[in-house]
Amino acid sequence: MRAAFAGIDLGTTGIRVILADEKGTILSVHSENILDSTVPSDDEKISEQDPHFWRSVLMTFLHRALKTEGDYELRAVTVDSTSGTIIPVDRKGQPLYNALLHNDVRAQEESRNITEKTGISVKPSFALSKILWIRNNLPDLFEKTHTFIHAADYIKGLISGDFRTTDFSNAVKTGYDLEHFRWPPAISGVLGIPQEKLPVVVKTGEVFGELSRELREEIGIHHAVPVVAGATDSTTSFYSSGAERIGDWNTTVGTVLGIRGIASEFLVDPEGLLYAHRHPEGYWLPGAASNTGGEAVRLFFGDRLEEYDRGIAGMAPTGSLIYPLARRSEKFPFLNMDAVGFMNCKISSPLALFKGFLEGVAFVERMIYEKIECIGYPMGERVYTMGGGAYSDPWLHIRADILKKNVCRAREVEAAFGAAIIAASGVHFKSITEAIDHMVNIETVVEPDKESSTVYDDIYGRFLEECRSRNLFT
Repeated sequence: MRAAFAGIDLGTTGIRVILADEKGTILSVHSENILDSTVPSDDEKISEQDPHFWRSVLMTFLHRALKTEGDYELRAVTVDSTSGTIIPVDRKGQPLYNALLHNDVRAQEESRNITEKTGISVKPSFALSKILWIRNNLPDLFEKTHTFIHAADYIKGLISGDFRTTDFSNAVKTGYDLEHFRWPPAISGVLGIPQEKLPVVVKTGEVFGELSRELREEIGIHHAVPVVAGATDSTTSFYSSGAERIGDWNTTVGTVLGIRGIASEFLVDPEGLLYAHRHPEGYWLPGAASNTGGEAVRLFFGDRLEEYDRGIAGMAPTGSLIYPLARRSEKFPFLNMDAVGFMNCKISSPLALFKGFLEGVAFVERMIYEKIECIGYPMGERVYTMGGGAYSDPWLHIRADILKKNVCRAREVEAAFGAAIIAASGVHFKSITEAIDHMVNIETVVEPDKESSTVYDDIYGRFLEECRSRNLFT
């Protein structure tokens, strides 16, 4: 029978399951909303969900999502989730408190203390900061906690019974040392967080368990199904983009502009703005994110995006100098917490302004990749792309012309599909690179237009000068 692989994606708003075969053909897709698990709070720094609700939703529809029909047989399952989410559980994996989500930033003082006392660079949203917050503010809960696990670990525990194992991608924001593959001694020695309260870490793509017998009987599966260690949602999405070799980079054009690439080594960014995950084949996955992106475009143009998108096809470069930011602050390609967006342009029509915004995001993308190359990372002639903005064909052409690179979009680009690729890499293919080769299908490749690229070179130079004149960076 043909092999099928399942990817389970736990997001902020829902759980999504994709079943795919070894050629990347999607066999089924199931999604369920989990917004009702959100715990109301008047404090904007606090963001929690009730993981018991996740359990009830998951078990309600999982037997439909994982059930294969006809000539397909389920061979492996992988789970991904948002990074930085943490849950204190007891010895049996039962949650003792709500899940502190990826966007929970209450642990601001803890993050500063961790960085100052240990040298481990963390933000308030990181899982390690939240664990220290629990230790400092809820000491009884801290003592009762058997293990602090990530959101993906909880879902994996529900389907396999193993709540103790995590992957080295989710472990990044809990302070895991990806160079030496260990929990830094300072976590226990300086912060007072015993290593026994942290999960056991394995590599992405490693088989660590199997679907429980009870779940298999409920679904109607009569053979063992391995559970393969996954990654964070952004990492699994990266694998689904088609990026697979050193020098491959991907841009996610979503609410913000995120980038990630594959490198043979992690190079020190003097400004400390880059972070890195590890590739299961030993490579590094450096990445960062800008605050510009789809949020700023949507703020100005609302629900008319598709209409304007059709209207700018074939329009010449506008000459506009626009830095699209929906809110104060920028974090890459430079760090400036007081940065505000700007518009320096002659507005001839709403369509021209719309294209100017898309050009502005592409200028920031070019700034990012120029900084990446200045740090020393190699970059090929292709940029892979995903996110909502990647489905705008006019925007793909703008980006190709400004970047002077081929911009490539795969047929299926999302976290759950990337998790299915990881599942296949663990049991069916020799490596994740081989799995990507067989399962990812590039459907669109946009090449730069030399004439437009020349025009954009001049506009981009003026864009940089405008940024400097506003003291966004030196």
